[in-house]
Amino acid sequence: MACHRARWTITVFAIGSALCSAPCRAASVPPVSPAVGARAAIVMDARTGTILYEKHAFLQLDPASLTKMMTALVVISHGHLNQRVKVSARADATPGSSLHVRQGEAYTRLDLLKGLLLRSGNDAAVALAESDAGSVERFVAWMNVKAQELGAFNTSFENPHGLTRPGHYSSAYDLALIARAALQQPLFQEIVKSPEATITEQRSSRTRTIHTTNQLLYSFPGADGVKTGTTSAAGKCLVASATRDHWQLIAVVLNSPDRWDDASRLLNWGFQAWRPERIITAYHVLVHRTVEDGRLATVAIVAHRTLWIDVPQGENAAVVLALPSKLSAPLSPRDRVGFYHVLVAGQPVKTVGLYPAVAIAKKPWWQRLAAKVFHPQPR
Repeated sequence: MACHRARWTITVFAIGSALCSAPCRAASVPPVSPAVGARAAIVMDARTGTILYEKHAFLQLDPASLTKMMTALVVISHGHLNQRVKVSARADATPGSSLHVRQGEAYTRLDLLKGLLLRSGNDAAVALAESDAGSVERFVAWMNVKAQELGAFNTSFENPHGLTRPGHYSSAYDLALIARAALQQPLFQEIVKSPEATITEQRSSRTRTIHTTNQLLYSFPGADGVKTGTTSAAGKCLVASATRDHWQLIAVVLNSPDRWDDASRLLNWGFQAWRPERIITAYHVLVHRTVEDGRLATVAIVAHRTLWIDVPQGENAAVVLALPSKLSAPLSPRDRVGFYHVLVAGQPVKTVGLYPAVAIAKKPWWQRLAAKVFHPQPR
């Protein structure tokens, strides 16, 4: 990064200033936080990852079939979804919730994914793991590596389906992280928002229709996912998602006396109590700065990424622009020359680097000398 010796200026703006690229909504009194019966719960913005609500969200608990989100994420990331999978004796014999596939039958990975996510088939989970990794044990190791990559540090998997086993656990926060990553896969999102799907046994060409276990898809406005989970140890669990006005929220409830009501309360509260704001659009010109000794006299300043934030209703955000009053050539679009800080009550400070929009070369020495001779700087 180039070093530019100049006097820095700190400018503070309200979120509704000219630098805000989205109009701000009128402040209102935020709804009271919802009362939920689940032992652990969380609401997360699917786009930003911001936590809007949490209750014991980092407590290690049995995730039951919510495990299958990670199974699907790993399989989808490896591709070859039209590959035929022959159902093994081990898959056929897997207890618990089932897609009812039988030893010797063949299905595409895509159809097994549908059965995994809609019908919560434990047999489908084993068949997919064996097909993708060669063994269930190796596939589970991949699941755990992916969990660490996502930052799900309170998660450890022992199987691909979620049947209770010592050492198999996760947390509401980690499951929200996994759901967020999975929902970024278009195929995953397409499957989990579907009330039903058709699958085909490849050898006989027999087709059948399967239906989702997620009742919110039928009853909650905007619901578009994700996964149910139930065992005697885990209780009733749910990862739910919904989208309204192009804004998607994720709610996780673990060990809930009424997962449908808990998730509905959390999602409704999230949409009512918060609002999304696009603060910066990538490569949108924020300000201009004078360039000393440059072939161009001024340069536009931009950010390289779009920044969205979540603001509680009734609150405002402060934007702090920290940038030198002048810059010195040469400049490159890779040179970070300042920062854009966004402060929201109850949230960590969001910081985005600022960069010149274009490269600016330094003037030749003779032009710089002439400028000093004929236009000396005042002392």
